[in-house]
Amino acid sequence: MMTYTVPFLGRMPNGTYYFKGTSGLDIDLRSIDINQCLDDSHKTNRSKEENIFAGTDKCDRESQECEFIEGLGFCRGSYKCVCKKGYYFPDLNAEHHYYNGTEMEEQYDLFISSKSKRYEKLICLPCGEGCEECVDGRSCIFTYNWPLRTTFLVIQCLTIVGMIPLFVFTIQFRDIKVVKAASPVLLRIILIGALFLYCLALVGYGLPTATRCTLMQWFKEVGFSTLYGALLLKTWRISVVFRVRSAARVRITDMDLIKRLGLIIAVSLFYLIVRTVMSPPSVEMGKSPQGLKAEQCSYDWWDYAANIAELLLLLWGIRLCYVVRKAPSEFNESRFISWAIYNETLLSLFLCVATFFLQDLANPDVLYLIWFFYSQLTTTVVIVLLFGSKVYLVLHGKGDKTDTRMKTGTTSTGMRQRTWDATNSLSSQGLMVKQEEKPLNQVDIQEELKRLYTQLEMLKTRNMVVGNPHLTRKLTAMAEAARATEQMLLDSNDYELSCASNGVAEVTYTVNNGRTCNASSKGDWI
Repeated sequence: MMTYTVPFLGRMPNGTYYFKGTSGLDIDLRSIDINQCLDDSHKTNRSKEENIFAGTDKCDRESQECEFIEGLGFCRGSYKCVCKKGYYFPDLNAEHHYYNGTEMEEQYDLFISSKSKRYEKLICLPCGEGCEECVDGRSCIFTYNWPLRTTFLVIQCLTIVGMIPLFVFTIQFRDIKVVKAASPVLLRIILIGALFLYCLALVGYGLPTATRCTLMQWFKEVGFSTLYGALLLKTWRISVVFRVRSAARVRITDMDLIKRLGLIIAVSLFYLIVRTVMSPPSVEMGKSPQGLKAEQCSYDWWDYAANIAELLLLLWGIRLCYVVRKAPSEFNESRFISWAIYNETLLSLFLCVATFFLQDLANPDVLYLIWFFYSQLTTTVVIVLLFGSKVYLVLHGKGDKTDTRMKTGTTSTGMRQRTWDATNSLSSQGLMVKQEEKPLNQVDIQEELKRLYTQLEMLKTRNMVVGNPHLTRKLTAMAEAARATEQMLLDSNDYELSCASNGVAEVTYTVNNGRTCNASSKGDWI
């Protein structure tokens, strides 16, 4: 109880005052709360008067903040000490994660009287690294799995070292048929593009920085345009030659392809320069479902635009692969390139989807594994498909032999394949005599001419079905020439057939009127 007493006076007629009595007010303090916290917003009287009890709480100023508790009356300890943001309550199994004000007052009195030092331990502990709020001391920063990342880095380095023998292989055996047919220069360009794609895993090994993120974009785009640009142009050249329907010769050199490849790479470099100047990749903080934070490279609409452009280029490649699916291929290289393009298209779709959904999960180890397996399942597969069979044939001494394992079909394109094989065989089955120097008699020559005439008629029929009018006209003319030659041989008195060293079969005969004529046939006459 608190009493407030005020004296009051009376006034005499002469104007003087005299003590007349007192007026008192008794106040029950049990109904009045004391707010010891620094924040006076919880004061019950809501007046503008200063709270003389503010700041008398015993909470730790660094790790705790005071929260006023109403209704406890005129006594100390009407508050609780709650951990600040960035700190956590040490006793994780406690029912309430705060310190009661009454306990804090008691322990403070004991600490002042040097009877106990427990008051010094009534504090909150700082959260782990990167945590704004926490319930324990664990770090909120993602911990990299360095042993795992190092293992994949070593594998990637060994793969890069393994490309050096292949590069030497394309130089040392460039005159071998199996390598020469695949254009050694383009093979070396493909290896350079693969090297750029392999560098993605090397750059992405460490902690992400703005420089690393930029380098990853450059290696990815330049490597893709170099490697798959060369593959698509090789397929394009096959499709152009295979689809020609005129008698004119189509010649597309390696230099022509390199010029077109340079244009593709130039477009890629232009995109990278514009992107680097206008919106360079940056490092942003992501958060996983477990609450762990991790720095990672930003992913914006520039990346989506690049992915869409790559997919469109691959779709064009799939169309080319479909066009040349039945085209003659001496060592099945077009088929291997088709498999590589199909594989890259499927995995690129997977990479786009995975990157889109995993970008917000902030798990750098998973993203690093995705980039590693992407490079191995695409780039390494391309190298194995293109160079595996070539190395095998060269090591087994078959690099200069023709691979006859070409597909044949029943469609019109398949008939073109069989026509191609049959026309190539005419050089050894027509007028030419294999490894024979002795002259043949007239009956043998007539049999050879009949066989040639029969084959020409078969080819003409097949080409009419397939739809190659230019070949049909040429075959008709050749068949008429074969019949005329046969008739002239029947009328001749003297004849001689020989095979020259340059692969030209010559027939020399003398007709009844005494004229001497020659007929020759080269192996590539078709």
